[in-house]
Amino acid sequence: MSLLAPPDDRRFSPRTVQVVALTGVACSSFTITVLSAALATIATDLNSSVSVITWVIAGPLLAFAVFTPMAGKLGDLYGHRRMYLIGFAGAAVFSLLTSFATSAFMLIAVRVIAQSFAASTGPSALAIMMSVFPEDRRTRVAGTWSAVLAAAPAIGVAVGGPLIEATSWRVLFVIQGSGMAIAVALAWFVLPATDRREDHTFDVVGSFLLAIGIGSLLVAINRGVPLGWDHPWVIVGLITSPVFVLAFLQYEQRIEHPLVELDALRERNVFLPIASQIFLNGPYMAGLVITSLLLADVFNLGAAAISLMILPRPITFSLGASFAGWLVERLGGRPLVVFGTSGIAIGLLMIGFGAAQDELWMVGVGVGIQGAGSGVARPPIIAALTEAIGDRDVGVGTGMLNMTGQLGAAAGISILSALVDDGSSADRFLTVLAIAAAIEIIAVAMVGAIRFRGPITTRTTPASPTAPYSAVVDLDRGRE
Repeated sequence: MSLLAPPDDRRFSPRTVQVVALTGVACSSFTITVLSAALATIATDLNSSVSVITWVIAGPLLAFAVFTPMAGKLGDLYGHRRMYLIGFAGAAVFSLLTSFATSAFMLIAVRVIAQSFAASTGPSALAIMMSVFPEDRRTRVAGTWSAVLAAAPAIGVAVGGPLIEATSWRVLFVIQGSGMAIAVALAWFVLPATDRREDHTFDVVGSFLLAIGIGSLLVAINRGVPLGWDHPWVIVGLITSPVFVLAFLQYEQRIEHPLVELDALRERNVFLPIASQIFLNGPYMAGLVITSLLLADVFNLGAAAISLMILPRPITFSLGASFAGWLVERLGGRPLVVFGTSGIAIGLLMIGFGAAQDELWMVGVGVGIQGAGSGVARPPIIAALTEAIGDRDVGVGTGMLNMTGQLGAAAGISILSALVDDGSSADRFLTVLAIAAAIEIIAVAMVGAIRFRGPITTRTTPASPTAPYSAVVDLDRGRE
């Protein structure tokens, strides 16, 4: 019997499977909010700058953007249980190694490797949960998935913030790695084998081209301000990126089983939801990092206080997402997506003006508005996309949505955080947040142009803002 195969034929209840799968997902995502609050502390401890340490967040986001589609395909080919176990085992090991980082480079590198492994667990966890619940329960499963993704960072703030201030940021990764190890053990006993597709091959070349193309661009953008745009490494990155991206696009059009289905982008209600994620998620995620730096530099808050200040964001996101379906049935999709994305822009401006006027309460309100706006906007956008592409291609569509969202987040953090540095003034933060809000307005226009054909009804397809590529189980295929 394979070590990665189920220990025997016993079956656990769907609820037990769901709890175990989501426990692992929560362990992989709970650090992001509290980690952003400790950037200044980590930079000082490792004798680095905040602009470099922001890659502790931007790097893993890039890894998620590139490896999540790859992980979905690997799960289809080799079984989602297998990918879940391998992914979390690797993530647990490298999360523990993160606590021993002695330099900024080592910290960033180990974090990227850890989250690259963890990326494989997202699509696998969702696919496993979808396989054990009947179709009429799948929407509830997706809702629980979204709630956990929103709640995990809040738990990280409540637990991690005081721990960092009382001990060290390194303790955070000891806890994360230990939690992942427990999740792996539970998963080996509980998670069932899943159906898989055997008619697709893994696009290794396309994955490599995409990773080099996007990665070199983000490195160039992040280093352009501190090193200068005429620095050789920056120039190399700016030249390398379009070459590899164009090669990726040409290659994807020629192969039978591409990493990304480019032909699907011709339809309006496929292109706009996917493309809008770059402009929606970029300012939204950059706002998290910039707000943390603002609270440290302008208001002189410590890690625990910063964690509490940004805690409303995941909470209001969860609440907004919970009420989005009810609101769509009464208001329709377009008013909700325009209102939600506009709320993100308004929240960014409130944070900036709060800093400029030395009003901490305005920053807190702006943080909460950001989360609520994102929470109510995403479900209608995803529902419009799934209706446009149909159930057969929902894995491809939601995977592309996830990729552009993560790429937007990594680009937003890299570009906008490069405009602020250690000791930036309140006016500087206001200017950068105003730029972020202006970028968010592009998302408002794009999502407003999506065709919403009346109230969006409940579907049985994944509706998570991070629904993975190729995560829909094909029941006609063989088992692992």
